[in-house]
Amino acid sequence: MNISKNLFSRALQGVVFAAVLAAGSAVAEDRMAPGYAEDSGSNVVTTGSGDCLHTGSWSEADATIVGCDGVVLTAPVEVIMGAPSGLVGAIVIPSAALFAFDKAELTEEGKAAIEEYRKTLRPELSEAYEGIIVGHTDSVGDADYNLGLSKRRADAVSAYLVSTGVDSAKLREIGRGENDPIASNDTKEGQAENRRVEIIVIGEPRALDNIRFPSVALFPRRSAELTEEGKTVLDSNIDDARVMLNRSVFIEVIGHTDDVGDDAYNMDLSEQRAAAVSQYLIDAGVDASKIVTAGAGESQPIATNTTEEGRAQNRRVEVLVLGRVK
Repeated sequence: MNISKNLFSRALQGVVFAAVLAAGSAVAEDRMAPGYAEDSGSNVVTTGSGDCLHTGSWSEADATIVGCDGVVLTAPVEVIMGAPSGLVGAIVIPSAALFAFDKAELTEEGKAAIEEYRKTLRPELSEAYEGIIVGHTDSVGDADYNLGLSKRRADAVSAYLVSTGVDSAKLREIGRGENDPIASNDTKEGQAENRRVEIIVIGEPRALDNIRFPSVALFPRRSAELTEEGKTVLDSNIDDARVMLNRSVFIEVIGHTDDVGDDAYNMDLSEQRAAAVSQYLIDAGVDASKIVTAGAGESQPIATNTTEEGRAQNRRVEVLVLGRVK
């Protein structure tokens, strides 16, 4: 009886954690697999003995599917360290200048304060790759409440910036609650310093550390369910990057696809894959309050989509990490 082929049934080989250029896998992920029979879910069909079922037109040139006809994974994980020249700017605004006590609605004085602080921000948000809004509280009261309050305050500042013309797609909001004090919480003065909102501007994406996972290393074709081999890949890289992840201010997980197929489908798949990797990071102990997820679909290629090798490079999940802002 025919069964669906898990394209990662062969042993995972060639995955390395090194800052090298990814060698594009020849796996056809979000398109038909030439020369192979597929079921209604676009999975390669196997025979009862586990061999991939060929169509009548199959030739040696079609032997590009991982797990079929001796093809194994050779796509490495790529690690790109952030460049100091990527431009990172930041301002810190005391919550007292923005909000009434225990509230998350910006006051009129708060809006004016943002504009005053904003004059010193370089690069300007409208020119930047991304803006990160981080809410903080002191340690007084319930930790979960503080976490929620800090996120609501970050959201309020973000909404105000959007109302002034900042592109909402550039903004990311996180709440850190009482987790990142910059002063002692044992004094009123220290508590006041810790109640703050940070606006961090990333001028260029190269300012961020990037762990780039080829999708073929993590997922079957057309799927956002991590394979067991994919979990092993993540485990290895999470362990190696643990210090970097723990010391980070912000982590963004972004899914990407090639341009084959329907735009909406590709966007949905990229979002689901980013969410799967994000949840795996959280389950592995990475602080959930630092993480946001996004799907970019086919909109941010890093290689040509006119070749299979280029499309394989474009199918990826990136974990972008912002280290401590000095």
